[in-house]
Amino acid sequence: MRFEDELEKVLRDTAGTFTTDRLSLAEGSLARGRRRVARRRASVVAGSALAVALLATAGVQLGGPGGGDGKARGGHAAQPRTTDGARHFAVTDQEIQNILRNGMDRAAIPVVRPKWYGTGSSEAARPATARLDFDDSWGAARVTLSVRRVDPAAPDLKKLITCPPTQGSPYEECTTQPGNRAVKGYTEAGKAGGVKKWAVTMLSPNGYLIEVATHNVATKRKAKDKQDPAPITRNPRMNPGKLRSLAMFVDGSFDPDGEPNSFGTVTPGSQPESGDMLPVLKSLLPERLRIDSEGGSGAEGHVVVADPRTGDRTYIQATRIAGDKEFWNETLADGTKVGTLSYPGDKPGVMRLRVDALRPNGLWISVSAYNAPSPTSAKSGAKPLVTAAELKAVVTSRTWLLAR
Repeated sequence: MRFEDELEKVLRDTAGTFTTDRLSLAEGSLARGRRRVARRRASVVAGSALAVALLATAGVQLGGPGGGDGKARGGHAAQPRTTDGARHFAVTDQEIQNILRNGMDRAAIPVVRPKWYGTGSSEAARPATARLDFDDSWGAARVTLSVRRVDPAAPDLKKLITCPPTQGSPYEECTTQPGNRAVKGYTEAGKAGGVKKWAVTMLSPNGYLIEVATHNVATKRKAKDKQDPAPITRNPRMNPGKLRSLAMFVDGSFDPDGEPNSFGTVTPGSQPESGDMLPVLKSLLPERLRIDSEGGSGAEGHVVVADPRTGDRTYIQATRIAGDKEFWNETLADGTKVGTLSYPGDKPGVMRLRVDALRPNGLWISVSAYNAPSPTSAKSGAKPLVTAAELKAVVTSRTWLLAR
């Protein structure tokens, strides 16, 4: 019997023995198995019936919800996915909760007596959600997060990020903003002293529909309170600017393949690696490159990659800059400006390949590669071991939105 036929028979026979609990176990294991296998075989297994069987089998054989690393390698740089790519979405309840917690830490909002909730998802059509109820020293408040996987080209999504006509609009305030965002303000029943909700809805080029919202109360008021409600005079604690920053943090916490990355889902309160640029740079480099050495601190990170066959070495550096000479060659759909340059280095035969990206929010990332083990060393090989296209994929990755 062929291997594929054996797999099919095992899966058919096993499926009938699952109870409801075991099905849940298999679903969680399948998600983890898909994450591990897809990173290594994405270019090979697409469209293959055998690959589907292998992925399913990998999920069944993995451990329960407590097993496995539960995280994808931090967001390899890639272009936004097509409709087919938008079908995959896998994030656990703990991961989506950590993303919200880390984003709130970044926003520097005082949080007292927090209560955290999270619901993961393994289906593109089903959103993953997280919620925080807390005391902000002025009273109870709430922040909510919803993320689902979409095709960013789908025409019906446009209305979600476009404000409706003022006449008959359910929003007291609404502005459509650059970067596929809409900022909305709403007051319950349109009355003064009502429950207020401010929200930012954003459509990410990576294929995520993200909504972050803040309320000036933690829960809906009880019926007796609605009959004789006490006025709520304060506004939600997070203003629209902080909501936009939180939405961008969430966007940077997911990679183009439908997976959360390790930067957004890191355990809240844990110490980051030394050099905030370095771990992001390492995670975005093509997997074919072998890192020989690394270093960096603060707004700079660098690695030296080596070709084991020829011994050639390339120095790759990432920096955050502002005010440098601008040399933009193109503007992406989200407003990000990209510039590519190639010019001689300090030593004979050394060339510097540089790609910069300037986002609409002012974040400016520059990545350079030298065909030498350092910017001041003698050349090592005819050209860098990384291409301009690969550097562009690195510098335009939305994971940089998380770089501290």
